[in-house]
Amino acid sequence: MGPSLSAQTIAQEIEGSLKRLGIDYIDLYYAHKDHRPDPLEETLEAFDRLVKAGKVRYIGASNMLAWRLERAKHLSRARGWAEYCCVQQRFSYLRPKPGADFGAQVSANDDLLDYCTQNNDITMLAYSPLLGGCYTRPDRPIPEQYQSPDADARLAVLKMVAEDLGATLSQVIFAWMRQGTPTIIPLIAASTPKQMAENIGSLEVELGQEQLEVLTSTTG
Repeated sequence: MGPSLSAQTIAQEIEGSLKRLGIDYIDLYYAHKDHRPDPLEETLEAFDRLVKAGKVRYIGASNMLAWRLERAKHLSRARGWAEYCCVQQRFSYLRPKPGADFGAQVSANDDLLDYCTQNNDITMLAYSPLLGGCYTRPDRPIPEQYQSPDADARLAVLKMVAEDLGATLSQVIFAWMRQGTPTIIPLIAASTPKQMAENIGSLEVELGQEQLEVLTSTTG
């Protein structure tokens, strides 16, 4: 969807999407940005109309702070509207430096992670989980927003765990997300069959409790 989340825009965009895709309904429809100029009530009511009309099965949020998710949930429950079932946020094993700027993208913070831990009715999905390949490709430096002693310490632990398990760094990152708290679904992509096989192979990686704890708690 475009930057606007007005009722008119939502109604127009869903019809365009259904027509382009040649389908009758969309399983999961996202608000890809928290567009504050449009009232949250208007956005949620418009999404609810799509759900009731059978054009959308579930709605999700993206690039939204925890307090805004809570407000959206309160509004939906008070009015009997469809609720956001998930939030898609920038998230990786390395943590951005305080104050890091990602433009329109919002990086998951401790508040959001805690919110998803305490609310079983909302699932977090991570986009850019591998930061464009910087974990494994020498030609892809770690983004400036992540360069810090904390990143150095976490990379060292990540490599240690991967070596112990005989897994790749990417596989350990995906396993850490899925097996940690809260459970996070990484959004994966691949440009070759080999990369896809590696991604799928992460489902076979089982982290021990000590490995999970050291991966999560390491700071620099």
